[in-house]
Amino acid sequence: MKYFLLLAFSLLLVNISSFAQKVKNEKVKFSYLQYPSKPFPKAERKVKFTTESSNKETVAKMKKDYETIIANIDKKYAQDLADLKRRQAAYDSSSTGSKIMSNIILGDGRPSDTLVKKQPYPLAPVYPKVIDGSAQVHSRISLKGISVDESAATTIKFTFLGMEHTDRQLVVENDTVYHGYVYTIKNPVKVTATTKDGNILYDGFVNDSNNFTRVIRDEEKDSVQLEEIWLRERVTDIRKNEDMLLMLTMNKANDLLNDLFGYVVEEKSIKVFMGASKKDIYPEHAEAYNNAILGYHLLENESDFNKAKEYLDLSIAVWEKSLEEKNTGDKKAKINAKVAGGLHFNIVAAALFTRDFEKVAIHSAQLKVLGEGKYKRQLASIDKFIDDYKARYTAYVTEAGMTE
Repeated sequence: MKYFLLLAFSLLLVNISSFAQKVKNEKVKFSYLQYPSKPFPKAERKVKFTTESSNKETVAKMKKDYETIIANIDKKYAQDLADLKRRQAAYDSSSTGSKIMSNIILGDGRPSDTLVKKQPYPLAPVYPKVIDGSAQVHSRISLKGISVDESAATTIKFTFLGMEHTDRQLVVENDTVYHGYVYTIKNPVKVTATTKDGNILYDGFVNDSNNFTRVIRDEEKDSVQLEEIWLRERVTDIRKNEDMLLMLTMNKANDLLNDLFGYVVEEKSIKVFMGASKKDIYPEHAEAYNNAILGYHLLENESDFNKAKEYLDLSIAVWEKSLEEKNTGDKKAKINAKVAGGLHFNIVAAALFTRDFEKVAIHSAQLKVLGEGKYKRQLASIDKFIDDYKARYTAYVTEAGMTE
């Protein structure tokens, strides 16, 4: 890392602008620790997971209802068949004369076996799976910087409501019926995070998982073949989408919970601006750039924060001193408006990561009134990031009971 930084510093001095009072910029890519947006009480870093599959009774009822339908069809067929046999026996036992008279006058003959037909069974439902919630959570959920502990004061509960789907319909577009089926399906998962005192930190469905997703089965077949394919493949098709939706939802749940409660290492790119004379970059700005690189690359670990702050403060001190020479009315001045804009932006970015939010506000305001659109656009591109970083750190400080 040290060799790389020294090399970057050397290349920076070689690849300079040949014009006076120009601004050079280098993009610094680094990783930093992102605090949770909703830290656990006292900023505790332990959690307990619980799960519930709430559709067990629903699935049992669906199976019982279908079995009842089948039983009723079988019962009615048996009753109709028994009645037919009685009528056939009565006809068979009657006299020849009675049979002839019945046939001539009433047109009745011996009751045919074809008079009784068994009602077709309806398609069996595709029963939603009763999900093994514990297996899903422990295989797909990993909160960064948080350990799983059964004694934890905060509990995150996953409720698996089970798959639902609608009946298939023919695909109709622009009043044209296509040889295809469309149906909708969902596999909702709810997450509830609760403190030991019963306070709810989060309660809701994961990323709209309670909304139906539209699925189209489009086949280049006639309607008869389409129905045959559907009957043959519908269970496989619905099961495939049931599993896929659950997988996507659990991945989204992991992202959601890490954003809310995790201590996630994120990547960020920041531009560092430097003034340059005819011959080279201002030496003090090149040195500040090198210190800024060292500082930014130490932001990944909390234990290195003080050292990172030390390097970034050195850079900020240089940029602030240069701003004392600011002359925005003279384009040829060493610290003209363009160079000053870059320095204000540098301080905003560095002060943010040293958590000097007052300095961030001061230099953001100065940059906005400077009139240099380039830097105002640069600031606008990270405005939301600044607000988010400050809000997360403030929430963490509050919960941790830290003093600034």
